[in-house]
Amino acid sequence: MKKFFLVFPFVFALLFVHLFKGQQAGLNVLLFNFLLLSGVFWSGRLLKNNRLHILLTSGALLSAIMVVFYGSTIAMAANVISLILLLGLVAANDIKLLINSGTASIFAVVSAPYHYFSDLMTMTGENSSGRKLLRFALIVLAPVAILLIFTSIYATASPYFSNLTGGLLRKISDFFEALINFISPATFWLFVAGFLIMIAFLSGGSHRFLKLFSEDSGMQLSRKKRPFHGRMTALKTEYWSGVVMLILLNLLIAVMNVLDIWNVWFFFEWNGLYLKQFVHEGTWLLIFSILISIVIVLYYFRANLNFYPKRKLVLNLAMLWLAQNALLAISVGIRNMWYIHHFNLAYKRIGVYAFLLLTLFGIITVIIKIRQRKTHQYLFHYNSLAAYAILICLGLFNWDKIIASYNVQHSGKAFFHPEFMITLNSSALPELKISAARTNEIENAQSEQFEFSRNYMSLDDYKSRVEERCLDFVNGYPLISWQGWNYADHQAYKELKSQSN
Repeated sequence: MKKFFLVFPFVFALLFVHLFKGQQAGLNVLLFNFLLLSGVFWSGRLLKNNRLHILLTSGALLSAIMVVFYGSTIAMAANVISLILLLGLVAANDIKLLINSGTASIFAVVSAPYHYFSDLMTMTGENSSGRKLLRFALIVLAPVAILLIFTSIYATASPYFSNLTGGLLRKISDFFEALINFISPATFWLFVAGFLIMIAFLSGGSHRFLKLFSEDSGMQLSRKKRPFHGRMTALKTEYWSGVVMLILLNLLIAVMNVLDIWNVWFFFEWNGLYLKQFVHEGTWLLIFSILISIVIVLYYFRANLNFYPKRKLVLNLAMLWLAQNALLAISVGIRNMWYIHHFNLAYKRIGVYAFLLLTLFGIITVIIKIRQRKTHQYLFHYNSLAAYAILICLGLFNWDKIIASYNVQHSGKAFFHPEFMITLNSSALPELKISAARTNEIENAQSEQFEFSRNYMSLDDYKSRVEERCLDFVNGYPLISWQGWNYADHQAYKELKSQSN
């Protein structure tokens, strides 16, 4: 184990350079994850009986497999986040909340070099061969290195001394120049990055003060009795404040929901203009209002109001308020649906649904919290797990290909945004290609339905840009090494190659 601890980070760093130097994301990401997780497991820091360790390890491997399938940015982001969170848990095994592992991972990266080299010196001192190597370095290598430094200084300062050394300075300069040419800056920094990643997982530590949220309260709320201070009516005042507040808010949101159900759910009409206020500002403002609503409920049910014997009225009002906010979230989803219906798919529109799903889950957990008297730790625990699960699920799909296919198919009745479409990744190129006849059909449909389409790239320019990208991809794909191979690009290459033949 000691030899593994000493040698593996250097071996891993060399393999890291080989996997990622000049390569795109693909098979290299899966191999990197396998090597990293195997090393951490072998070191004994990855615990098979820790549920969060298992969850994040599974998430990292699943997202890495999706990178091999799609090479997508979201799958890559899911993998990176999985490993960052896992690093925090490995550094501090006592963490119970997933959200706390983020800060723990930062300290693990910072503290790892100190711990690693400290342990390295300890192990070297305990080992007889290590002591011999250290003695050789101190007795022979250190004096030679210092001698060369002073020789270089004197040779630079005096041409007579330089002639005496037989051009040693020039030879040393040529050696380092050749070494720099052999080891490029990219190679050097990749090696450093790989080395730091490995020692962070092997040696990184953490401290309790880095936890953002307390983990000492448990999941079940307990009543805290305070000494009497002559304020018997304080709890009743808070109770009636909550009742009045929630009655007014329920009436207000009821009007909003009725208007949305009537105008958005059943009788929505689009006037042919941008849906900017309806979706861009409106959607995020409503989501923000839902989050504020959750905070209001949590404020009133933060302490002993949970144990107030006559809390039934305020509890029911809070339930109604949260239910109406859930209904408002569904209305936001329908707004987004109309936006997609008229303006096609995009990353943010997919992200809105993911965020709404998490919001609905959050509302459900808040309802459970106040009904069953749970703690804030309960909310943070399950909502952080839900957010992580949604991130992993998003990485299971090739969204670029889905967006390209959907938008081309619906270009006759929805706005086709050529500037956005040409930015989709290479796996979507077969779907982005359209025939000359199809180009004319889309051009006519766009000009008839969307007056503002003339402000965007013409379909002829779009078609030529896509053809140019396809040609570059077909010519460049054979140059990609096995490290950057992914299934989606491979299939796109085969399809485009067969079309060109």
